[in-house]
Amino acid sequence: MTDLIKIPGIGKKMAEHLIEVGYPNIESLREQDPEEIYMKHCLHYGVGNQSCKCVLYCYRLAVYYADHDGQLPPNKTNWNDWKD
Repeated sequence: MTDLIKIPGIGKKMAEHLIEVGYPNIESLREQDPEEIYMKHCLHYGVGNQSCKCVLYCYRLAVYYADHDGQLPPNKTNWNDWKD
């Protein structure tokens, strides 16, 4: 399995989504744009298909986690802390 499931809020299913759109591990998320990952996700599941925004919030958390060596701000440890 992948190390993506080490990221808080990224379970088996979300890890599968990330792998399917080209991000197989934590290292591959470094310096990526969560919005771009989200758009790839939406395109993968059908052109124009906007998935639940909670997916975007998970990607925001995941990229921050990757960019900061597994550290998250104390007030942003859950995916829903990354809302707009």
